[in-house]
Amino acid sequence: MPTNRNRRTRIREVIALDESIEKFLLTGKAERGTPAWELYTSRFFDDNEIGRAWMQHREFLLSKWKSEKHKGKPWAETHFKINGGQGK
Repeated sequence: MPTNRNRRTRIREVIALDESIEKFLLTGKAERGTPAWELYTSRFFDDNEIGRAWMQHREFLLSKWKSEKHKGKPWAETHFKINGGQGK
């Protein structure tokens, strides 16, 4: 019996990048009342959702991080590399 399981996994929403989510992925800190806080504290919160946001915007955020001449790596880069690149 055919299923549409593959189609469901392929259709994923793009997580919109705003200033608060940018800051959260770069520093690991989210301010209350922002979209980043909602992402961090939602009942669906897990590393997979944050990892997906990081992977969608990784190239842009890494170039921004380097252009601002920060030392080290962004929070999300180290967080997901330590955990095998897949989140916890």
